[in-house]
Amino acid sequence: MWVRHEQQGVDGPLYDHHLMLGVEDEDWATGDLWALELGMRVPPLQVDEPTWEDLFPLSDAETLRAFGTVIWEHDPTTATGDDPLDYRHTWEPFEADPAALERFTGLVPEVDRVEATLQRLWKGDVQQDSGVCLYIGAPDGFRLLSAVVDAARESGLVEQCAAQLGLPQDPRIVTATIYEART
Repeated sequence: MWVRHEQQGVDGPLYDHHLMLGVEDEDWATGDLWALELGMRVPPLQVDEPTWEDLFPLSDAETLRAFGTVIWEHDPTTATGDDPLDYRHTWEPFEADPAALERFTGLVPEVDRVEATLQRLWKGDVQQDSGVCLYIGAPDGFRLLSAVVDAARESGLVEQCAAQLGLPQDPRIVTATIYEART
C-alpha cells in the first residue's frame, strides 16, 4: 500500500511517502520482521519528498485503505510458486579462528564477556546474506562497544560485524563465548 500524508511545515505543507507492507497478524506477532525488511529489495522511490518503508499487521489494512492507495495485494487464489516474502534469520555459534581469537583476547578492552553468533538471512532454502554479531557484557558498555569491535577487526577475528550491549534476549539466537574476563 502506498500512503502519502501531509504535515504542516514552517512554509506550508510537507509530505511524507510510505510504502506499507501488510504482514499476516500471526507473522506480525511471531515472525522475523527484521529478516523480511532486510530481504526485500525494494527499488528507491522516485519522489522529492521523504520516503519510508513500513511494516504493519494486516488487520490494520482497512484503516490504511481510508487514506492509502493499494498498489499490490497478494491473492492466494492466483498465486503460484514460493512465497516472495519468505525471509528468515538463523543463528549459530560463531566459530572463531584460534589464532585470531588469541590475538583478540590480547586486544579486547576491560569487558566482562563477549559472545558471538553467525547470523544468516534466508529466502526459502537459499542463503541471501550472513554476518557476525557480537554481544558485549561490560560495566561501561557504550564507551567500550567500539573498542571491542575495533579489537575484533584488528585481530582478524572478523572483517565486519554488528555489535550490541548485553546478551541476546531472543531465545532463537545461539552464541559462543569468545571472551570471558578472568575472575
